[in-house]
Amino acid sequence: MTSSNVSAVGERVGEFYDQLVGMFDASLYGPNIHVGYWNSQEDTTNLEEAADRLTDMMVERLRIGAGSRVLDIGCGFGGPAIRLARTTGAEVVGVSVSRKQVEKANELAEAAGVSGKVTFQYGDAMDLSFDDASFDAVWMLESVMQMPDRTAALAEAARVLRPGGRLALTDNYEREAISEERRPVIENILQRYLTQPPASFETYPAMLREAGLRCTELLDVSESTTKQSVRRLGEAMAQNMEQLASKVDPEVFKKLKPAEGENMEMPELGYLIATARRPETA
Repeated sequence: MTSSNVSAVGERVGEFYDQLVGMFDASLYGPNIHVGYWNSQEDTTNLEEAADRLTDMMVERLRIGAGSRVLDIGCGFGGPAIRLARTTGAEVVGVSVSRKQVEKANELAEAAGVSGKVTFQYGDAMDLSFDDASFDAVWMLESVMQMPDRTAALAEAARVLRPGGRLALTDNYEREAISEERRPVIENILQRYLTQPPASFETYPAMLREAGLRCTELLDVSESTTKQSVRRLGEAMAQNMEQLASKVDPEVFKKLKPAEGENMEMPELGYLIATARRPETA
């Protein structure tokens, strides 16, 4: 796939993550860039292990094994895809709009000894280069929230999914009504991370249905994920600020670094896990 196939939004997201690739060397989540899952407020699991725990929850939802072919849309540095392959024996193909992420992910797969089973390539979720019904499962870990049209992205995922195949994803949604006073604050934070406005929990099944999928599970895991991650990540960033600043493009780091006194918590936003199937027949 060439850059001409990538949407303008995809190009911007790709450039954003290209500039952040230095965080791989100073990653607080290990080879992950998605939030973690904690069992309680008292759970002392570190960021990397909590992120792996969420990955494992998503692996369970795909219900695949050796011989299965899985597409990881928005693969990041490749940590979750490699963990999925090791856990299940499945073949995994990851795609990202960040060329530098793809390069790092392939390096990580080779170092892990799974490069024959796990591969990564440049590509846009809005215009995948794969044949219809060419994957047994698809997952999207915190990637659909950065796509310009959720329904179109889900329809494209459904297209490459075989009949009866499963999709698992995570996404932000509007958990509480956002006041007029708070809306610009939340929009500013989301825009800094090139994240689209939150989805609607109530209408998520209908959106999946419109994309050609049938929702089998919709789970609110906000209390165990984002609420914990924001606090714990903030603490970890404060402790590693000098190292992070040396790894990331200064202008980008300036945007991501919380301003003095800025509260990055957004209680109005929730975090969901959705699982769906492509019907056996149309």
